[in-house]
Amino acid sequence: MSTFRERLGQSESGGDYGARNSEGFTGKYQFGPDRLSDFMSSTGKKFSMSQFQTNPALQEEVQAWHEDDILTFVADQGLDKFIGQQVGGVVLSPESMLAMAHLGGKSGMKKFIETDGEYNPSDSNGTRLSDYATRIPADKDGSLQRMARDSMKLTPQVAEKDSGLMAAARKLLSGGRAPRPKGLTPPGTFRRGGKMSPLSKGIPTALPNADMIQRYSTPGGIGSLK
Repeated sequence: MSTFRERLGQSESGGDYGARNSEGFTGKYQFGPDRLSDFMSSTGKKFSMSQFQTNPALQEEVQAWHEDDILTFVADQGLDKFIGQQVGGVVLSPESMLAMAHLGGKSGMKKFIETDGEYNPSDSNGTRLSDYATRIPADKDGSLQRMARDSMKLTPQVAEKDSGLMAAARKLLSGGRAPRPKGLTPPGTFRRGGKMSPLSKGIPTALPNADMIQRYSTPGGIGSLK
């Protein structure tokens, strides 16, 4: 049985750390320059896209930070109150929220929830936010726990960040809040202008061709490899 992150990597790139698509999204989880810029601004680290593409441990570190940032957004926006509820045909969990935000940005995930699933755009391959929310998340035995076990196979730095993610997810599921993992930007100081996708600057009331995500969301969205 595969973990959430294994399924996400398979969906994004077939599990290939060296993948790069024609839109410039790179790595196992298909990150673009904008989201990597957010990571570098938050952590102070610097690297090129080529260095990122050839460094699996760095890709896992960025993914762990990315997940933590999304879960912090969920808590800060009060979206954790929807966990366990069915919204737009999706039973919401930390993992389903992570999956939607990975495809359509944090704002896209929030708008899906707040519109009861009416806002449900698709990428250029026809994959909707709700599709990703039901396709990627947990096995019945709970992949969040297995993600924590798997993190022990990674570098100590990545394992520490993954442990923070697991604590945050468990706190969200129990209705509480977890302390931030060490070395991550405190809530409220993350660069507000940072974007996961063209949608994440704040979604206007009326978008041209709003039924489609015209460009692949960052990291890339399902089927973003051509």
